[in-house]
Amino acid sequence: MALPAKQVGTFVPSEISFLAENNLVTIIPRQAMESVALIGGMTPSMRPMRRIEVPIWVALLLKKQSRCNIVPPQWLSEENLKITYDAEVSNMTRFSANLPWEWIEVGELILGSAPDDLSSPPHVIRNLLRDIREVRQAKARAGLKNLNESYLQLDNVGGMELNEIRSFVTMAMNRLRIMQSTREGVEQQEDYVEPYNQEDDDDGDDDDYNLPQESYDDSMRTSKSYHESYDTARLSSRMGSATANERSSIPSVTSVAGTRHSPAGTNSGPTRNRSLGAFQDPTYTNDNDNDDSDDDDDDMQMDENYLNAVNSK
Repeated sequence: MALPAKQVGTFVPSEISFLAENNLVTIIPRQAMESVALIGGMTPSMRPMRRIEVPIWVALLLKKQSRCNIVPPQWLSEENLKITYDAEVSNMTRFSANLPWEWIEVGELILGSAPDDLSSPPHVIRNLLRDIREVRQAKARAGLKNLNESYLQLDNVGGMELNEIRSFVTMAMNRLRIMQSTREGVEQQEDYVEPYNQEDDDDGDDDDYNLPQESYDDSMRTSKSYHESYDTARLSSRMGSATANERSSIPSVTSVAGTRHSPAGTNSGPTRNRSLGAFQDPTYTNDNDNDDSDDDDDDMQMDENYLNAVNSK
């Protein structure tokens, strides 16, 4: 059947207990038995009252058949468990090394199948194991505060204990790794400086791209302001010249009126001749006719002066 989402990627307690049954334990056979060939190897031949080591699952099978007695490991005695408990309580930053890797599984198997083989009452052993486990769980929760995206160091932790925090630790480390990579990417973008492209340098001057970014922006704004001021002055100059030409090209109303209404035989003098000459004589010239060429010369001179000023900066 499908496992719950929180157990995906981890082992269930029954699976861990099954794996722990491959550990060796000492037994005292009650009857003789020849060695048996198994997938994992050969079992030793058994003689009554002669201690031998067999896998836990073999010892449990023989115990159910009343063919042997199980000798509990030394760390499972009442005295050693009290010493281990005191060591765990005295140092809340490290786990005690007095317990084996699969101490929870082995203890539960022996308490469940061979409680009569223990040197102390089963409930005393069970209570000591529960107290030790609670203290070590508190240490594991406190150690999660030092969790980072790289590793988590928990020395002398048991297999069942590690399996309890495996899913949370892996998920938290993956999230921290994603956050760290995102933070590094943002910092790299902030520290990134666009490399200089020589094709963008119009005048080939190395000082342009050695300036700080703020100074470069100020220079660009100043240059743009110069261009705008120059265009405005040039436009104003052209508009003023055009207005002056229009005014000078309009003939005097008094002169035209005098030409039309002067009495016959009356000499109107040079005034009449200048007024008519402006409209009739093709050879008539005026000083204002050269204003356009003068304006062009002035514009060229202004362009040249402006370019010299920009290059000098």
